[in-house]
Amino acid sequence: MAAKKSGRKGRCRYKYVINNYGRFGGKLDKDTKKSVLKAASTVVCLTSYSGDKQMFICSGFIMESCDNGCGTFTGTILTSAILLRSPSGADDLKIDVYMAGGAFFKGQLLAVDFHYNIAIITINSNAPLPTSTVRLIDKSVPLDPGNRGCFEDLNLSHFAGHQDSAISSNRFSLYPGTAVLALGRYFADSYDIMAAPGEFSYGDCKFDCKELLISSCKIKKNGMGGPLINSLGEVIGVNFYKASYTPFLPMNIVCQCYRDLKTQCRIPRPWIGLSVVDLFGGSLHELEILNQKFPQVVEGAIVKQALPNSPACIADLRAGDVIINCDGNLVRSCLELTEALWDKEGKPVELVVVRESADKPLSLVVEAVKTNPNTYRWPVPERRVVNNHPLLRERFIWSSNSLFPWPALL
Repeated sequence: MAAKKSGRKGRCRYKYVINNYGRFGGKLDKDTKKSVLKAASTVVCLTSYSGDKQMFICSGFIMESCDNGCGTFTGTILTSAILLRSPSGADDLKIDVYMAGGAFFKGQLLAVDFHYNIAIITINSNAPLPTSTVRLIDKSVPLDPGNRGCFEDLNLSHFAGHQDSAISSNRFSLYPGTAVLALGRYFADSYDIMAAPGEFSYGDCKFDCKELLISSCKIKKNGMGGPLINSLGEVIGVNFYKASYTPFLPMNIVCQCYRDLKTQCRIPRPWIGLSVVDLFGGSLHELEILNQKFPQVVEGAIVKQALPNSPACIADLRAGDVIINCDGNLVRSCLELTEALWDKEGKPVELVVVRESADKPLSLVVEAVKTNPNTYRWPVPERRVVNNHPLLRERFIWSSNSLFPWPALL
């Protein structure tokens, strides 16, 4: 935080310019350091320029390293699209990429999506590049763990030909309180690795993007785009910035974005007009009624609102319904519902729900999944100048033209 004297007759005033770039981290034990070192070599620092003017500094991580033959390799980096945003716009874009020890590469923009705030940057190297180990997550939390997996008691075969679960054994179970680490790479000196410890938390991020999850890790702005890792050193999410906690986009969504940006240069935005939360996030009143009538239902996505005239409303979905199946895939969380709808734009989908007023699960058909009419808007952290306050905590301010005035729904 830099301070400069501001002249005013009769009294001394100071202006404080707060950027909130810098080092971040915390005390780490031996095992945690091992986890960080497993992922550290893939974490990079990125700096963007519009002409000669610096725009943003953030972090990222290498997803792929491809052999081009002739002794050259192309590395593909995932980071935040915030790298490419500027209140004044970007002309003559340049991207500098730094690895451990300050190894420097010129970056090229391959693809970007401002809806999910994801950018793909490529670099060329004369040697193979280290790549991240990625793990999808399972964030479902059963109300009664001993009763988990008893959906067959509901006899769902009438509604779907197969009952594949989006959960598989290779997913990392992420419960509230699970230890995680937010990584980034510093932007000067030896460009060393930074690691902020924390825990996965259940809660609603205040950004438009409802697919975002939350960790208690505390990072600085230059940690945006960096990986969130688990205790095994596996990347489970991409970090974004908020002063009091770290929002992150789970790799379940990021990997879909990465695939579609590389193959189609666009990302689907499936929308049926629903606001949903994980089942255990429902009210006690809702859960008590559900438990009395359908004790086998211990996971799912509970509907909080179906927008008027939306595909979900036309299909007769109602507040309080619990979605347990989507087109033959078990739905144990909101994240799994998003995954199940991902490639369904323009197609019909069958949703199986349990409802307080019904004695058995209902099959409701959404005639066509639409494209989200809204685009998520991501606030851009900016410099803030504050007068005459020597004991300020580090804070940030949002760009006034980057706030999105209405909620984003499935």
